[in-house]
Amino acid sequence: MKSGSGRRPRAAPPCASSEVSVSKTDGKTSGWAAIGSVVIGAIHLRKEQPCQDALYLSPANSDYAIACVADGHGSASCPYSDEGAAAAVKIAGELLQTMLPNLSDHKDVWLPKKLVAMWQEAVQKIHEENGREMTDPFPYTLYGTTLLALAATNSFVFALQIGDGNILMIDADGTARPVLAEAESVGEDTESLCLADAWKYIRTQIIPWTPKKGAPMFMLSTDGYANGFTNNAGFLKAGSDIFNIRQTEGLDYIGNELPAWLRQSSDKGSGDDIALALVTYKNEV
Repeated sequence: MKSGSGRRPRAAPPCASSEVSVSKTDGKTSGWAAIGSVVIGAIHLRKEQPCQDALYLSPANSDYAIACVADGHGSASCPYSDEGAAAAVKIAGELLQTMLPNLSDHKDVWLPKKLVAMWQEAVQKIHEENGREMTDPFPYTLYGTTLLALAATNSFVFALQIGDGNILMIDADGTARPVLAEAESVGEDTESLCLADAWKYIRTQIIPWTPKKGAPMFMLSTDGYANGFTNNAGFLKAGSDIFNIRQTEGLDYIGNELPAWLRQSSDKGSGDDIALALVTYKNEV
């Protein structure tokens, strides 16, 4: 499914340009804040193909922050995967926001099943509204996408993922480490929301946390970012470097610089689309 070749050209969405989009969730007092950006890949720019990556950040609220990124597969068999990715991040973000008090009780079965069901319903609606042929069974592969999501609160941090991409936790001392185990492949493909029984492939984790434990940072990124590094050590160092910049220069500075960093990473690295979100606890007022 994850292939950049054979994609049928189609009208590009707003992010499919040389520009990037920047989003920010930032309460006005101490608490959780998030920032993110999406950049279309250098390869897709040259081929005038749609951006496959999508980003969602919850509305500003210092008591919690939610961030989601997704990467549509972009292969010939997934011609509407950019729409599938956009639907995935919106559904996941809004669902997590409504479920914050009960995530621990429902994270392993009910939540994955509900998420997949809502995504399937959404892409069927998109398909029908665009006048595309409806078949039975519905071809969810047309909209295939990965999904990464994180909800940070004052008592826990919740992470969710299906497919490739990375969620890193950068500890207060600047050490970066993965939050979830690497995805398993399905044949030659990555795990995907479009698979039969997709909920079984969704990995989740609860991390207990309180403000007294310091100020960690979480980084969610689609695979286009990590693939721009020659090895995993370089990718982890990038997470640590961004954390150190956050400590010395602040989140606003990163917000101003992040689009250029991702643009450079795609142009000189993977050539792929990149969606990246940072979620951090800020202590300043």
